[in-house]
Parts: sequence; structure tokens; C-alpha cells
Amino acid sequence: MGEITTSTLPQWTYTHVRDRRAQTLLARLLIGHTYLTQRYLLPGDPQPYCDDCLVPLTVRHLLIECSSLIELRHRYLYRCRGRDSGVYYIS
Repeated sequence: MGEITTSTLPQWTYTHVRDRRAQTLLARLLIGHTYLTQRYLLPGDPQPYCDDCLVPLTVRHLLIECSSLIELRHRYLYRCRGRDSGVYYIS
């Protein structure tokens, strides 16, 4: 596992988020450590895979890559700028 340094996260700052719980959530999402994606480590279970895509279950896969979650991402997380522009931002 790689070490997280300032070169890895050059613009990470807490100043815009005052709530400690939100800071913790953002940090965990940024480094990819969530209960859903990491719970297999302590009991020594095999790594979970996405049921639809058959790839390892990661935060990046759930939030960006999984094709079965496109509709949910558009509904709850992203707004698209321009038709099929491929540019997204979290609302």
C-alpha cells in the first residue's frame, strides 16, 4: 500500500469544510477506505467484486466507473454540463 504524501494530495485542505464528520467522510472517500470496500481485510475474507462488472469493488468504481450505477450517479451525485460532454461535477 502506498504512502499518502503532499505530492499525492497537493490541494487537500480542511478549511472549506467545518464539520468534523464531513471531513472524515471526504478523507475516507479520497483515500478509498470505506466499510463497504475494506471490510474484508480484518476477517481475511476475499476481496469483494462488483456483481455487475466483475471487477474489484473500490470507491472509484462505485462513484465513477460502474456502468450499472450510471442512472443513480446522474440522479444523486452529478450534473452534466453540456450534452455528452463527459464533464461532471459533484453537486
